Amino acid sequence: MREEDIVPIIFEDGQDVDLILNSTAPQSVYSLILDHGLATKRFLYLDYKGEHDQEIVNYIMDYELSHQITLATMEELEELGSIEYEYLPDKITETNKLLSPKDYGLFSYPTEGDFYALFITKLENKDKLLQVELLVDDWIPERERYIQYYS
Repeated sequence: MREEDIVPIIFEDGQDVDLILNSTAPQSVYSLILDHGLATKRFLYLDYKGEHDQEIVNYIMDYELSHQITLATMEELEELGSIEYEYLPDKITETNKLLSPKDYGLFSYPTEGDFYALFITKLENKDKLLQVELLVDDWIPERERYIQYYS
């Protein structure tokens, strides 16, 4: 699978897909996806040190509202927001335990910086998303060059 093939999986809106795939910018598809995801708030930007003020919970609620679906109850979201964790992947794992019964997951898009770019999508796309090497940089560990799903 090519990186172009994951664009419609991450961005369900055809206008977003066209904008990225037909861009004349001299950037790679990897960079176009990351920049567009952050600019449109389709990606949740989190510092490696963690989150502030229940950003993951708010992101889930925004996703639910924009897609008119329910991924979790308010009680489940409150419980998720109160979780103490040492490393952000631990919180992402807990989030995926909450989202997976609804066939959704919180994925981490690879970045070259010291932040996480997270996005929600359907789990039916998981295998496709996890097999595309997006970063070609020998300084970054191989595992970190791919989209990740923490379970």
